[in-house]
Amino acid sequence: MSRVTIAVLLPLLICLLILPTVQAADSYAYKTPEQIQQALRDLVGAHKGSAQIQSLAVTPGQRDLSLLMLGNKNGDKPAIFVIANPEADYPIASEAALVLAQKLVGDWKDKLDSYRWYILPCANPDGYANFFSKPAVNNFGNGKSVNNDNDDAFDEDGPDDVNGDGLITMMRQKHPEGEWIPVPDNPVLMKRADAEKGEVGQYRLIPEGFDNDSDGEINEDGPGGVNIGCNFPHRFQHYQPENGLWAASEAESQGILRFAFDHPEIAMIIVLGRNNTIREVPSSDNRSEAMKDKYRLPGWMARNLGIDPEQEFPMKELIEMGREFTGNPNLDEDMIMRFLGAGAAVNPDKDDLSYWTEITEQYKKFIEDAELPDKRLANPGFSSGSIAEWAYYQYGVPTFCMDFWTLPEVEKKPEEPADSTILTPEKLEKMSNDEFLALGEEKIAKFMKDNDVPSHFTPQMVMQGVKGGMMTTEKMAKMIRDGKKKKEGGGADPTEEALYSFNPDAFVSWQKYNHPTLGEVEVGGMKPYSTVLPPADKVDELISKQLPFVLTLADKLPQLDIAKVEVEKKSSGVYKIDAWIVNNGFLPNPTHQGKRCMRPVPVVATLQGDNLEFLEGKERVPIRLLEGSGGTEKVTWLIGGKDGASVSLQLAGPTFGNVVRSIALKGGTK
Repeated sequence: MSRVTIAVLLPLLICLLILPTVQAADSYAYKTPEQIQQALRDLVGAHKGSAQIQSLAVTPGQRDLSLLMLGNKNGDKPAIFVIANPEADYPIASEAALVLAQKLVGDWKDKLDSYRWYILPCANPDGYANFFSKPAVNNFGNGKSVNNDNDDAFDEDGPDDVNGDGLITMMRQKHPEGEWIPVPDNPVLMKRADAEKGEVGQYRLIPEGFDNDSDGEINEDGPGGVNIGCNFPHRFQHYQPENGLWAASEAESQGILRFAFDHPEIAMIIVLGRNNTIREVPSSDNRSEAMKDKYRLPGWMARNLGIDPEQEFPMKELIEMGREFTGNPNLDEDMIMRFLGAGAAVNPDKDDLSYWTEITEQYKKFIEDAELPDKRLANPGFSSGSIAEWAYYQYGVPTFCMDFWTLPEVEKKPEEPADSTILTPEKLEKMSNDEFLALGEEKIAKFMKDNDVPSHFTPQMVMQGVKGGMMTTEKMAKMIRDGKKKKEGGGADPTEEALYSFNPDAFVSWQKYNHPTLGEVEVGGMKPYSTVLPPADKVDELISKQLPFVLTLADKLPQLDIAKVEVEKKSSGVYKIDAWIVNNGFLPNPTHQGKRCMRPVPVVATLQGDNLEFLEGKERVPIRLLEGSGGTEKVTWLIGGKDGASVSLQLAGPTFGNVVRSIALKGGTK
């Protein structure tokens, strides 16, 4: 063999030798729905005394929706319901749920003494099975056939791998109706043309595929049915095929809801997926979908006030009327919307925010101590009909979402103002809330004006939001930067831009293709699932370093106790009993949102004994909302009973368990 031949072949041989290693490093062996099932069976087989499986439903694709139940079956304990990957678009969440299960029967088994654990490692198994299908395509629906184009066929025109690369990406076609143009200085990314900047659209973007049913449309009725993560009752969006015909239309969502309501001991829900409500408290300035310019008062109220029931009022005027009518100076827009029954709640209860904010601060410290990056893209936000919003707003228990990775944020050096004393969003982000408030109304007003904050936000509103925990300096800085980006417009999608910066190989270069119906097109763009897959060699570390915070959340649950009991003898056979009920846990019982939606079932103090006569007070007394960290309620009874007899005071509730105290009717104090 000549030296020239060796010189040519040697690099090729080296590439062939290292290729398997490169491929292994670029992929992670995520478990299929079937492998998840087997992992659950193996765990139960090894821990029969503390683990069992329950099937919540059978999916349209004939897969079991399997839930793992961990903990001692005896005794009343609060339960924590962990739901992973409901939208089927976040593989690391299912892996994390399985790791959590293994930890709870291993290193963390002491947590089984305090709580029951219900773990659903894959809430959308049909949709998640699509992650492993070939060609790769973003498809998160279950196995139900849906006639998206309302013809006589189902699933007849889905995406096709037209260039045979094993990926379903996009096609771009030059066309007079095109709204898209290439991003300057980038051969792959596309952006919408900005007419205000003189940009003229050149391309149409179409999912890769053919017109399989010859109706003139491409990919308008592909396989895949309902995305379970969008099929829950809160803010359910109708007329979106992937959401389902109605809320809880699917066997999977019905099974989850039925299990939740059949298990009133569920005291907390943790959703593992693409959102993270412990890294950043959900926004408190969302506008209800039912918001209008003007509203009518309920007929009975209008008549009582001598107002024409047909007359409409702007929200500002309704707030003023409500404050005058009720004498409550703190009456706000959210309270008015509740009273009017105008749509679903969209903002966390303001009285829950202080607890939520403290948990967020602890999580940030936790992430810092774990040496994990915090400069990453924001989460996509909740889809309509999400399980997390249903759990908090309607089921009423503390609900937290946890992710494990998002794309690193593209670092762009901000332009420094000529005057170094000028407050910028970057400086604001580094300030504490107290430092911001100390600036005073005048400086805050100037900062808001310099950064084009909409005029309907006043300095007083912003300061009040910071004081009440509804706003933070970090969140404010982000909102201002996002507003500037939106105003500047014309750029690439931030997620695609971050992905390209992080991993250019996540994009397929545009290549010409002669399409049978469209003519000349180019095929390329972002590879499926690229935005949700962390580097393969980091997956285990990301899970192991972050999962312990689940235990921190569990330990935030309310812990009720009978702090003190006093017995006073009023006369022979008549006793006054005072009992103080205290919440030693961090979170309130229930949440303020739970009080609003009247869930869960309240904790009840019950006084029992032989031949007791209740002269004042009732045998069973529901305990009102107890704030966390020492919230207390005093309960009083005046009873008739035998001198020296023993009575029992029990404090019990499904999300709490029970405490029993024996009381002797002897007078004095115990």
